[in-house]
Amino acid sequence: MDIRNFALLLNFALPFNLVLCIYDTDAVSDNVGIYGGHEISITEAPYMASLRLGGKKHFCGASIIHEKFILIAAHCIAPQRYYTVSVGTDDVNGGKIYEVDKIIIHEKYDKQTYDYDACIIKLNGTLEFGDSVNKIELAEKPPISGRIVEVTGWGKTSYGSLSQRLLQVSIPIVASRVCKQIYLRFQYVITPRMFCAGDIGMDACESDSGGPLTFKNEQIGIVSFGLGICGVKPGVYTKLEPLKSWIFNTIETNL
Repeated sequence: MDIRNFALLLNFALPFNLVLCIYDTDAVSDNVGIYGGHEISITEAPYMASLRLGGKKHFCGASIIHEKFILIAAHCIAPQRYYTVSVGTDDVNGGKIYEVDKIIIHEKYDKQTYDYDACIIKLNGTLEFGDSVNKIELAEKPPISGRIVEVTGWGKTSYGSLSQRLLQVSIPIVASRVCKQIYLRFQYVITPRMFCAGDIGMDACESDSGGPLTFKNEQIGIVSFGLGICGVKPGVYTKLEPLKSWIFNTIETNL
């Protein structure tokens, strides 16, 4: 079985994320915590949200893009599972909880390749924006190679456990040619909806999936998947620029 399918089956079968890359440096992790990061206040990233599996346990990161909608990776969603969304906190167990009204996975999402790894969740309620809760704008332009960007979340750290506090790390965007070469070695295709970012010792990791990659308070990507142990090879992100029309149309038709 393809290792990515195996990872998905494990995530769907268990009430927690399992990082295969801890045991196999050539394995794919589709739930890639902030590795090499520092603590920040939620007021520095008020767009951050947490997808809670079973209504309690942090499962994936997410971003607020509207008073009623959050953006997340499609692979974070397992069938027939109960989810809630927490906002307004830098504590992994805190925040105000919202029920989920609707889950809308991109119609072209491919579970085999992770192409179009994007999903919009409609909340059963309206967010009240303020210092700790606010939306993030989506970038107008595609990622630029070498640019330093930020990835934020509560995922696993170098200590091997979920962070109790919100973390952020600055990482470089990797040139498209280099990104494709790295993943082609392991027989994975980097599509036009994907790009790489990361550096040695600085990365997203388990349970950061779905969270935002940002530049100057604009979201340019969604944490998607990675190769090997966190902080060794660059991670792969869903590129938002080609998905903006789908995002805005989905919001408009589901208000």
